[in-house]
Amino acid sequence: MSTIKRILIAVVCLFAAIACYVFGIPAGGAVFLVLGFLLEGLFWFQLTRRKRAS
Repeated sequence: MSTIKRILIAVVCLFAAIACYVFGIPAGGAVFLVLGFLLEGLFWFQLTRRKRAS
């Protein structure tokens, strides 16, 4: 996967996580908070992942 595509996916995951946090905290939605944690974890995984040697 190209570097630009990987970074773009990571940024989208980060914004989706922030949106889940913003919606989940006032509404008391535990599902949105958990989804936010998962998306943030995916963001950090995408950001810190190393390329495989081919």
